[in-house]
Amino acid sequence: MTFLTDIDQRLFFLINGRWISPALDRFMVLATNQETGILIILAILVAFSVLGRRKGRIASLSAVLAYAFIDPVGHYIIKPLFARPRPCHLEIGRLLVDCGSGLAMPSLHSAASWGVFTAIVAFFGAPALPLFILAIIVGYSRVYVGVHWPFDVIVGAVYGAGIGLLAATILKKFFMKEKNAQKA
Repeated sequence: MTFLTDIDQRLFFLINGRWISPALDRFMVLATNQETGILIILAILVAFSVLGRRKGRIASLSAVLAYAFIDPVGHYIIKPLFARPRPCHLEIGRLLVDCGSGLAMPSLHSAASWGVFTAIVAFFGAPALPLFILAIIVGYSRVYVGVHWPFDVIVGAVYGAGIGLLAATILKKFFMKEKNAQKA
């Protein structure tokens, strides 16, 4: 465990203390902002709902269901299980945004973006893969601004992607069953 903690801390100090610039500071503060993220996700879901027709609406519904599960379960069940403090609570590193009062593991910003985008990619495949660039930026920004450790972001990504895939799989089965029943 000490080995993993050492890697996590070294990565944190590289991202939060060495790979920095004033321009990146401004960009990462914007990228980590929850309101900005919600607006971008809503715009993406609306675009897929409109342009993707029925499949887009089902994909967007699965993304919303994934998000609705990720946040409360992560906040009330998973974070207390890990009970890991944020680096900013330990007064480690540069802090560019409000530290927040919650625990660190997993990063729910990372989990939400990976969950939403995984649900969409599960329906649209390769053309939707660039959405993961946004999820990577969100996760990276959480470390950059000083509120999460790198492993918090990785665990959040895995958790979110798993829930997004599960939501998409359930809705695909439900709506495929319904569509096949209509054909019969």
